[in-house]
Amino acid sequence: MDWATVDFRLRRIAADPAATGDGAISPDGSRFVAASKRNGSVNLWFCDVQTGRWHQATRGAGEDIEGQWAPDGTRIAFTSTRGGHKQIWLYDLASGRISQLTSGEHEEEYPSWSPDSRRILFAGGPWGRRHFYVVDAAGGPSRAVNPHPGRAGAGSWAPDGRWLVCHSYDTGAGAVFLLDSETGEQLPVTDGSSWDYKPAICPTRPVVAFSRSDEGRSVIWLHRLNDGVGRPLVMENADDRWPSWTRDGQHLFFHRLVDEARGISVWDRVDGSVRELVPASEQPRAGSLDPTGTRLVYASERSGRSALHVVDLATGVTRALAVGEAAFPAWSPVGERIAFCSRLDGATRWDVAVVDLDTGRVRVLTDAFPRLHGMHGPLSWSPDGTRLLFKSDTEPFEANLYEITPATGELRAVTDDAWWDEAPAYTPDGRGVVFMSTRGGDWTWSFCRKDIVTGAISTLAGPDYVERNNPRVLPDGALVSTLAAAGIEELYEQLPDGSGRVIAEAGEGVRYPAPSADGRLVVFTRSRRTVEFWIAENVWADGSPVADLGRPVIAPARPAPAIRQQAPLGPVRSPVDTRRR
Repeated sequence: MDWATVDFRLRRIAADPAATGDGAISPDGSRFVAASKRNGSVNLWFCDVQTGRWHQATRGAGEDIEGQWAPDGTRIAFTSTRGGHKQIWLYDLASGRISQLTSGEHEEEYPSWSPDSRRILFAGGPWGRRHFYVVDAAGGPSRAVNPHPGRAGAGSWAPDGRWLVCHSYDTGAGAVFLLDSETGEQLPVTDGSSWDYKPAICPTRPVVAFSRSDEGRSVIWLHRLNDGVGRPLVMENADDRWPSWTRDGQHLFFHRLVDEARGISVWDRVDGSVRELVPASEQPRAGSLDPTGTRLVYASERSGRSALHVVDLATGVTRALAVGEAAFPAWSPVGERIAFCSRLDGATRWDVAVVDLDTGRVRVLTDAFPRLHGMHGPLSWSPDGTRLLFKSDTEPFEANLYEITPATGELRAVTDDAWWDEAPAYTPDGRGVVFMSTRGGDWTWSFCRKDIVTGAISTLAGPDYVERNNPRVLPDGALVSTLAAAGIEELYEQLPDGSGRVIAEAGEGVRYPAPSADGRLVVFTRSRRTVEFWIAENVWADGSPVADLGRPVIAPARPAPAIRQQAPLGPVRSPVDTRRR
């Protein structure tokens, strides 16, 4: 392919609603590989960059994901569960032959080839005690690189074939660092205060690209290694992830997660009818009915920022609430207040807030608790309207539930352990809390109920690998939720006797079910998720927002620490000291 005539530009290559959210460009830039369930199972597919045409690579049972090209273009290493759990496999491009490379006791994932196509880096081991490993591509034992296990993420090779660029969650967020594959020496690249992950070094310049998130969508971030200067490639209302370079270091590939709202509807549990309340043009997210069932508050993303609107269901008249950027509204049981997730101008953290509808006064409730973060999810009022329930991230891939009293600001932990708990809601009698949790182990999903008085936790559904979320207990004892048994989220009703059914009338792509006070009505949001595949062509050309990062540094802004001569790309430093979030 002749790229010489192409100026810098961002170009969408393809979109796939069945893609699982990964992808990697071939060394010559002619095609990419991505995981997709477009034939019913998750397999690797190729897509031609110029034509956008797809064709299937792997087939069979299990999930084939995270395909990565060998630099010599002959093979692809990928992660697969076809052997029972995640392990590294190889796909030969000429013959289509598939072979298993690793067979560890614990999950092994995120393969990356050395520049000479002879070795493969991957991450493996039990969560919290994982290593980065190197294995010969021809087979044999794996060797741990980092001397001390931790929350290892993904990594890739530097051009010299010795140093690795990796990310981990040991800081409490995500941190990118260089790792010597022979000695285990580590050198920081980013400070670990943002969620930095999936790094890849440019083959021709001392610049690393990675995904960066601060409590929300990810951007592709380019970070110069010799002085720590960095900048996003694209800054817009998108969710861009997992960059990979072409062999010449001129073009950067990434994928974008697009979550398109398709409207808010209501299901009547008595007559079975479903009708639309808010059209897709409003780009609505989660909604909540007032106690009378006559008004709906919802979050809308029409302007690229999330804002609250209230619609009168009888007249259709809609008005905006002047509360700033807001999401996940929940109407109080009496109807005089609305709780919501708030992000003030300039803030990176979401907080829990309440607005008084009579006065318009907004109070942020959680700003006195800096240790809380990730409070961007459904909220629930206690039936007496005195307490609010929400989730907060505590450690990477761990989240607990909290209860706050708006009148006093008192905060109490509802769960306090190492699982991921989210989408909590009070039971109608106020004596219990239901929520989604991974506490079944091995990243299974389950619905749990915690008794507020005794502290006992019981299981309502699962644990299993069926994705289920947003449980809500109704006054008659039924449990409504979303369920994605076939990878498509649907509205599900589980009756007190344990039997259940999919509410087919609600359609597909259902999220955030919220019942009325009497349990007859359930409002829900429809959405459609698509993975788009993009390429930034001629990243270093004039007109690129990151062109200057690829130019030689005349004088570092401040002295950089001395490092070993074998380091691939010169001095490396972080903009600020490494610290815990």
